[in-house]
Amino acid sequence: MKKLYCYLLFLSLCFTACSLDLSSTEADGKWDEMKLSKKEVHFDHKGGTDTITVKNYSSWWFNTACNERCADTNYILPTSIDTGVIDNRLISGDWWSAEVLKSSPNKVAITVNAAETCLSEDCGKEVFPRKAIIIMTAGDIFGSIAVYQE
Repeated sequence: MKKLYCYLLFLSLCFTACSLDLSSTEADGKWDEMKLSKKEVHFDHKGGTDTITVKNYSSWWFNTACNERCADTNYILPTSIDTGVIDNRLISGDWWSAEVLKSSPNKVAITVNAAETCLSEDCGKEVFPRKAIIIMTAGDIFGSIAVYQE
């Protein structure tokens, strides 16, 4: 009799512990779109730094980035410049870098290097205008920031 009582108690606990809400119409993983202070930043040949804030998430981090167009072969992954270890708070391209601020993890500072002036065709002068795309994430939601130097 005790075994039957324990079995029924166990069975009732299983059914009450699990619930299935069949009336919900909201899809799994539905996150609010990132609300950014700016979706793009523009710099002249002198370069500089600008900050972008995500307003509706308390923190975010870098997913990937790319220069010009994003394609399978040219993605830039977040890494520490000093150690080469993956660090989702730091990312850099050839002419730009970005960092999620430690003091404000919902802000990212984007720095663009000054363009080198060149008088000769063969001295490696950069092509302008140039563009980078930085993909940010806060879990299952993604947002992109366009960086232009003109």
